[in-house]
Amino acid sequence: MFEYFPLLFVAFGIVAIMMSVKGLVGFQRFAQRALRVPGVVNDVRTTFAGRGEGLKATHRPVLTFTTVDGREITTEASTASDLGVGNATEVLYDPQDPTSARPAHDTAAGYGGIVAGVIALGIGLAFFSAFSGVTDVTPGTDDGPAQCELRQPDGTFQPAPCPPGLDLDH
Repeated sequence: MFEYFPLLFVAFGIVAIMMSVKGLVGFQRFAQRALRVPGVVNDVRTTFAGRGEGLKATHRPVLTFTTVDGREITTEASTASDLGVGNATEVLYDPQDPTSARPAHDTAAGYGGIVAGVIALGIGLAFFSAFSGVTDVTPGTDDGPAQCELRQPDGTFQPAPCPPGLDLDH
């Protein structure tokens, strides 16, 4: 069972990377069609998720801006932000749906997820490659290095030198 545990890191890493890339692509598509206008934060809506020590707050600014065709719009941003009430900000909005808006400075969203995903993927692959297939370890002696038994794809076992850094005190 332990030999498959690193695959959880790999799976988490892949999912985190895919979700972050999807978010970045969605933002890029939005930014390409969006119009940029000055606006102001006139309220902040806070939502909570979780319980106890795991309680997390998300702050979404309520933006007020005037579209290029002169309509005044007040809408909750589609992304979280640390902007406070009264802050002036540039707003990106969808000209076909002006209520779909976000502060223009929120351009780095998604990169943290990619970094976390790559780290998790790297950890999972490192552990998986270091420990998968190692079924038995014979400690080294003065006559030679430690030997491991590696499981081959056909199910047989073959003696081989142990991977570097493998903890032989088990």
